[in-house]
Amino acid sequence: MSEPTSVLVAVDFTLDEVRLALSPIGDDPMIREHYPLPPLADEEAWAWEIGGRISSMFAHEGEKRSAIGIAVACPGDVDEATGKMTRCPGRPEWDGLAVVDALRRHIDAPIVALDRTHAALRGESELGVASDATDAIYVSLRGTPAAAVKTSGRIVKGARGGAGALPDFPVLDPDMILDEDIVQEIAGLLSDLAAFLDPSLVILEGTEAHLAILVPALQRAISAVAPGPLVLAGALGENAALAGALGAASIVAYEGERYA
Repeated sequence: MSEPTSVLVAVDFTLDEVRLALSPIGDDPMIREHYPLPPLADEEAWAWEIGGRISSMFAHEGEKRSAIGIAVACPGDVDEATGKMTRCPGRPEWDGLAVVDALRRHIDAPIVALDRTHAALRGESELGVASDATDAIYVSLRGTPAAAVKTSGRIVKGARGGAGALPDFPVLDPDMILDEDIVQEIAGLLSDLAAFLDPSLVILEGTEAHLAILVPALQRAISAVAPGPLVLAGALGENAALAGALGAASIVAYEGERYA
């Protein structure tokens, strides 16, 4: 009887959807899936939903697979030491969600949880536009605006394990048409952030229509205030957090000595 294929597992969930990826060790192709996330009453319901999706992927096309490392990108502040999402903007019932322990009740593997904005910056750093940047700012324009910072090659986690809040930043509906006032407001706020942190790169992630306007507008604003940083749209789009989680899964597998 053949041994199951060892795989890394990445999970990226938001308030209403979940992305998953299995990456076999070797040359086999990655398996990706994307689902809407149903209403989940409690932690156990969340664990059954996510754990069930992962287990279904283990038997994709009749093959047997087992996880050697799992990383979960979460839509809120994460205490990586305990694996809990301590605060979830938009879903307060998920505050305190024990992501790691809940999944471990269903799957025996090394598991780590991380903030999805941090995961997205990790993804862009490993596979996207920030691969050569040691100092960068990543700004997500989807949903609740948030930022992550990399300095000297390390992603800054902050005291509460969450992404940087942008409290005065306008929330952009995906279908929203940006007028000049909003564009200037966003460019002004982010150019001040760039002037303070002095990165080599500012990465924006959002809808294609919004990025087409905001990337050049922010580049002009930064060049006027603090010349130097380059402004780019993220290369990985909405898959950046999933890519970053896959990198984190590789690390936790190594630390858990699960590599075959």
